[in-house]
Amino acid sequence: MIQPDWTFAIWAMLAALAALGFWSDRTRLGRNVSGLAIVLATGMVLSNLGVAPRQSPVYGVVWSTLVPVAIPLLLLKANLRRILAETRGMLLPFTLGAVGTTAGALLGYWLLPLGEHAPELAGVFSATYIGGSMNMAAVTQAVNLDPALATASVAADNVVGVIYLGLLALAPSMAFLRRWLRADAAPSVADRTGAADPAPARNDPVDAPAPLDLVHIGVALAIAFTLCALGQVLAAWAGLGGYAILFITALAVGLANLFPRQLARLKGDYEIGLFFMYLFFAAIGLSADVAAMITSAPVVALYAAVIVACHALGVFGLGRFLRTDLMDSVIASNACSAGPASAAAMAAGKGRPDLVAPAVLLGVLGYAVANFIGIGLATWLG
Repeated sequence: MIQPDWTFAIWAMLAALAALGFWSDRTRLGRNVSGLAIVLATGMVLSNLGVAPRQSPVYGVVWSTLVPVAIPLLLLKANLRRILAETRGMLLPFTLGAVGTTAGALLGYWLLPLGEHAPELAGVFSATYIGGSMNMAAVTQAVNLDPALATASVAADNVVGVIYLGLLALAPSMAFLRRWLRADAAPSVADRTGAADPAPARNDPVDAPAPLDLVHIGVALAIAFTLCALGQVLAAWAGLGGYAILFITALAVGLANLFPRQLARLKGDYEIGLFFMYLFFAAIGLSADVAAMITSAPVVALYAAVIVACHALGVFGLGRFLRTDLMDSVIASNACSAGPASAAAMAAGKGRPDLVAPAVLLGVLGYAVANFIGIGLATWLG
């Protein structure tokens, strides 16, 4: 019904799908299956029923422009000094989880019949389970993963990820794990409300949305576009034009650590970046071929399960020999495999507000490093 060159109609559809995703995240269904999954499913239905085109120049704009711009917007609060100072005992299990994820990506690559796109899938899934959906989008764009495989990857990530998060929620009450890992007592109320405020900072990603300020949004967008321009120039100068996202990520993290106080005052940067990412997933859903996705989905889901199993083995298996704390390991694993918002919510839900801020910070650390790991792994295997 909608032609590929109906630019404004397609942009309207992308924006409506992004809005549907944000609204879904506020509902019980969305909290269980994720707004991103609903965006993808709706986009696939619309394109495969012939309502929207599977190919359009608009989708190319989303991939080539909005995704790179979203990366600096999501990383302007990635203060590594604060992360190292405040994550305490959670940094070790987070690192074990990242190592386990990478090992799982390699193990599944060698064991499973992933086909010609195996290196790209290894890069995408390693980035996903070290950072989150933002890194999945960035690495998918960087390695030019086929849209049908990209949709299958997101679907597999949602199914396997939800199952793993459910197991993490049960982990602190499992007698076996409480004997296997050290289970320190939760801090007292006095400890929780001491001089070092454990609550997340005002601009952490999990905060309630702050009132939008157009000056702040304009400054954040100007910074993001500038970093993208510099990243492209540096990538071309280094002869790595296809990997501009790595340079953009490095520049964003560098700027965030040179001017942490100034950038912490910005409002709306994370929200705008997140909106751009939802537009990306809407474009992925509209581009997907359902028949091709169904063909590739089972093996992709099995691949995701292998990676998550190795991730858990790293966190909880090696953690025993390194004497990590059970609750620290649970929240760090959540931050590594699902991102800052999910980890912070789990920490609060388990009655550990002292772990909320470290959970957010570790999730942001995952954002900062996962692109390098994912693209590096895809390039090496390719």
